[in-house]
Amino acid sequence: MNTPSTTARADAPVFRHFAVTAVTPRIGGMIEGLHLSELNDESAEELRQALWHYGVLFARRQNLTPDQQKKVALYFGEELEKHSFAPTLADQGHPEVLLIEKYASDKAKTTTDIWHHDVTARKHPNIMSILQAVEVPFGGDTMWSSATAAYDSLPYALKLLFLNLDIDHDAAYLVLRHDFGDASTAAEKMLKLGESNTHPAVVNHPFTGRLGLLVGNAYPKRVHGYTAEMSELILKIANELPKIPEFQVRYQWGKGDVAIWDNFGTTHYGVTADLGNQARRLHRVAAWSKNVTPTLDRERAVRELMQMQA
Repeated sequence: MNTPSTTARADAPVFRHFAVTAVTPRIGGMIEGLHLSELNDESAEELRQALWHYGVLFARRQNLTPDQQKKVALYFGEELEKHSFAPTLADQGHPEVLLIEKYASDKAKTTTDIWHHDVTARKHPNIMSILQAVEVPFGGDTMWSSATAAYDSLPYALKLLFLNLDIDHDAAYLVLRHDFGDASTAAEKMLKLGESNTHPAVVNHPFTGRLGLLVGNAYPKRVHGYTAEMSELILKIANELPKIPEFQVRYQWGKGDVAIWDNFGTTHYGVTADLGNQARRLHRVAAWSKNVTPTLDRERAVRELMQMQA
């Protein structure tokens, strides 16, 4: 595979309301000089630009309330994700705040410890998520991998292949494929209520136009129009790419820390197998838009690829 360029760091923007320090050459930025509870229209516009540039942003010791966390998310999309089958803070008046918990006694598989984009089985996947650490163990890190770097790394023939593929995403398939153990009533509900949609394997980022893979190891069931055997081979190629260390950033949580990530430009993985006897608790809010759906200007992308190869 080709060595990807460092375009995520080229021409790094300079911001008036805060500073961002790159965490790795290709993905991740640490925000300094901004408390997210004080976000306004001007600083939010800069925060959006920073997120599209770095893929995932980190901010230490924010300690946001659920209302503050939701307010930040609404600067990125006009709708907040509501969860019909996952635990939330609905009993506290916040059905949009997903409760992510893992305890040593838990035997069930979770959906966090696989490389994935969130809710790609939907017609309108999340644009972004904001995750805050509430109860922090030793371990329990979260990893992100650049979907744009993954695409950029492919040789010409594989780029051309993936540009011409569509992927069938299925929420029920996530449950059927992965062992969730006995305890997952959420899994049962996903089987009944789960959506399915077909998206391009490579998409134009909805705000930058950059090309990136939209595959992951959660919802993709099959390459549209291909046999199960061929689909498995193709998806395996795509799902090996997030594992490349040069595309990754790994974050060690502190209490009150926040991560904001671009759901189109990155995949992520929650490391929960190393918790030992400790608990891990986080709150997540995600934003989406009826105007944002995975799309690809396929004719233009193929034409430009062939021109670069000529």
